[in-house]
Amino acid sequence: MNKTKIQVLQFGTGNFLRGFIEPMIQELNQNGDSLHVCLVQSTDSTNLEGLRLQNFAYSVYVAGIEEGERIEKTQSISCISAGLRLPDDYDQFISLALEPELRWLISNVTEAGLDWKKEDQTKKIPSSFVGRLTKWLYARFEHAPELETVLLPCELIPNNGALLKDLIHRKAAEFLLPDHFLLWLDHKCTFHNTLVDRIVPGFPKKFQDTAVPYTVQVEPYLFWGIEGNAASLDKLPFKACKGVLLTESLLPYSMRKISILNGLHTYLAAKGTLLQLETVADYLKDSSRLAELNLLLEEEIFPFLNQPMDSLRDYASKVLERFSNPFTAHSLRSISFQSVSKFKMRLAPIGQFYLNKNGTLAPYISQGLVALILGYLRIPHQMQDTEETLSYFKKLQEEKGSELDKVMLASKDLFDFEDQESLKTAYSNLLLTLPT
Repeated sequence: MNKTKIQVLQFGTGNFLRGFIEPMIQELNQNGDSLHVCLVQSTDSTNLEGLRLQNFAYSVYVAGIEEGERIEKTQSISCISAGLRLPDDYDQFISLALEPELRWLISNVTEAGLDWKKEDQTKKIPSSFVGRLTKWLYARFEHAPELETVLLPCELIPNNGALLKDLIHRKAAEFLLPDHFLLWLDHKCTFHNTLVDRIVPGFPKKFQDTAVPYTVQVEPYLFWGIEGNAASLDKLPFKACKGVLLTESLLPYSMRKISILNGLHTYLAAKGTLLQLETVADYLKDSSRLAELNLLLEEEIFPFLNQPMDSLRDYASKVLERFSNPFTAHSLRSISFQSVSKFKMRLAPIGQFYLNKNGTLAPYISQGLVALILGYLRIPHQMQDTEETLSYFKKLQEEKGSELDKVMLASKDLFDFEDQESLKTAYSNLLLTLPT
């Protein structure tokens, strides 16, 4: 690792963070700041090695419609100075805890990365993101307790900062760390709840031969909501960036975004994958499918949110406009990554709300659920998920019984939905829309 002082430690090397965080840091640096990022990668991706070969420099291609105007521009990114792969570079990773200028920790390890995983406290290198982060913070506590740390998790989970802090407290107990470490966490570490919103599709094939490798395409729209008290928010350098909202409560923004934008994504990805469609645009070409999304919004999602209807309709209209971005070929395959955990977070609570209110499962969400399950049963080779989820469906596929029986069993096992009549109706209605 080079000698450049690192201020930002970023867990994740995927397209989203590189198309979301780095452009903001680049903007800050152009306006007089000097923030340098170290990437941390824990997956089998080749991103880190590829980026290292080009000194971590790449481009962000901004393309879309903004306030009725066609936007198309390229931004050069040069704020990344180093990269580490875990567990290989674990000692270097821990040593960064002692760096006095390093203050900002940013993550996007997906919903699965913030699931609780039991670990052997005697092992030097934990296997989980939370375990490794806990060990990193403990090293800072032991050797540089005067240093402050600000954690900005970007996973699409409500109260993600509070959840991360709770998980670290639990992990500290599991690792038998002293109680005064927890007191230090409370006084020297700030865990912000955040909300991110930017569509980052796959890069257009027509540019792949001429573009800088690892170029990321993004839409013009960007929103980063950060929750906290006035004193903690005032310290954030990101407050100067376009699209950043500092607030004492993210709840209404978070619920709206997760339910509408991410909920629609999960729904249409489940149905679109089963239909063998490639992109969001392919899905929206059919007017009947667009009409169905509007009914899903009006009859199931909006009542759940219980916010001013005009505001919800305005936001939903902008979301559908963003989905129709002519520059965007947003892959359904990428959206459907780890669909089970995404459905649980984004749509299952709406389904449960509808069930409690009406005594039956929500019709459209039920169809989305059935489509999701059928994807794992019919085209398992196309599904990308955790080993645990894929193993569940493999075993389910081998069991006796009809396809419908397996759908209802998975609905119960994975989502606690047992309304058989609603599921039967959803299954029958869905089959009518599928090619024979």
